Amino acid sequence: MLALVAMNVSAQNRVGNYYDDEDVDTVYTVHSINQETFREIIADWNAEDWVMLNERPVVVDFYADWCQPCKRLYPILRQIAQYYNGTVDFYRINVDENSSIADVFQIRSIPFLLICPLKGEPKSVVGLYPQREYIRVINQALGI
Repeated sequence: MLALVAMNVSAQNRVGNYYDDEDVDTVYTVHSINQETFREIIADWNAEDWVMLNERPVVVDFYADWCQPCKRLYPILRQIAQYYNGTVDFYRINVDENSSIADVFQIRSIPFLLICPLKGEPKSVVGLYPQREYIRVINQALGI
């Protein structure tokens, strides 16, 4: 089982920062994948040791269709994907349809972001925060 390092995100910053989807350029966006695709392009989540397969760092949003904070996070992540301009890949996985991977990462609350640097263990963030807080945490996790 993988050991995740939870990032320290201040609860006082839990204020929504919402964007109109119409202004989002979809060149760099959040792609929906399933647990098999995760295993093929990011890392084998059943392996003893974490080995990144992707050529760039990855952020994975674990969500559910019924989750209101998850719905509010999606446009924020699309904006963040634009901010990173292709230097970080963004994906999302529906936990209701991919329960095995959710169990491996011990996801008990969503939204749950998994930040995967090229080297080292993945980090996690749970909850809805402003865009700037996600960028800060992603930068910290990736050593940027």
